[in-house]
Amino acid sequence: MRLTLYILPIITISLLITPVYGAGTPPSAPLVVVAEVLEQPARANRAIPGTVIPLLEATIASQISGFVLKTPFQIGDKVKKGATLVEIENIDVLREKQLQLTVIAEARAHLTHARNNLARDKKLQNTPAISLQRLEDSVAQEAVRSAILEQAKTKLKQIDDMLVRHNIIAPFAGVITKKLIQQGEWLKEGQGVVTLLDPAQLEVKALIPTSIASTLRVGAVAKCYFPKQGREETITLRTILPRQNPVSRNQPSYWKINRPSKTIAGEEVALTIPLGANATMLLVLKDAVIRNGNKNLVFIVDGNTIRMADVQLGPSINTYFQVKKGLKVGEKVVVRGNERVRPGQKVRTIKLTGSSSTAKTDGVK
Repeated sequence: MRLTLYILPIITISLLITPVYGAGTPPSAPLVVVAEVLEQPARANRAIPGTVIPLLEATIASQISGFVLKTPFQIGDKVKKGATLVEIENIDVLREKQLQLTVIAEARAHLTHARNNLARDKKLQNTPAISLQRLEDSVAQEAVRSAILEQAKTKLKQIDDMLVRHNIIAPFAGVITKKLIQQGEWLKEGQGVVTLLDPAQLEVKALIPTSIASTLRVGAVAKCYFPKQGREETITLRTILPRQNPVSRNQPSYWKINRPSKTIAGEEVALTIPLGANATMLLVLKDAVIRNGNKNLVFIVDGNTIRMADVQLGPSINTYFQVKKGLKVGEKVVVRGNERVRPGQKVRTIKLTGSSSTAKTDGVK
């Protein structure tokens, strides 16, 4: 038996493997947002916190003592001027008034009788039917009765005034913020019954450094931001108290609110107070500045290479800082992405667009 051997050729298959580059490949240049350093007229300003306070808030007190019959209002109720806040029992005073009305009626009758007698005697004064003494007595009697009636009327007025005091009324329109007495309690003279606040009369109180306060005059204006309403408006300086806190070196200032309808007492606000007049300044966006200890650093793009600059800044002007030293007008500074770049690094740049790219440096007009 013959065996046939078949030799099969071995075909070598070469695999072409494409190399994959990893960490050793240089990354592409990062993309950063830049803005130019500006030079234009501007006015420095100072941000100062403030608080909205009521111009008219009072604890309404009783002028008399007595038993509380009614307290018709509750905390949060709005009341009009002249509304009755508390009613005090007045039965004894009403009885006294009725008695006094009787006294007045009697005094008026006696006065009428005395006037009739005087009129009659005057007609007979030139006749033998009446003596001079009798005429003088009639005149005196009429004067006495007239005085008694006026005295009785004065007493009645005092009683009416007392009755008025039994109803404690609102001296101005407002909202009840505290209720200090309840029905059935005994009220003492001078005791408070409610606290009333007028929400339509508000102003802003701010503690201002004396160095700034000395430059302001009554009628000066500032921008005020109300965070709860998300709005800003111009407010006017009413007064600055001539008293300085020896620790903080601040003076209390009070500012008129032009549109208080949407504002509430106790609201925290932010004032932007102008300092001096407009002047040509070098300006850089706040987003370009990086704090490093006591230094203010800015990354500048020269061509496509990062360079770091140590800058000296002046006061804040809205979204900008005044530049005193370290930058030149027209230089491009990094405002987005500056946390991931280093000096000497290559970058790609795009220009900042939108509202932040336009300088709003007019301070407060």
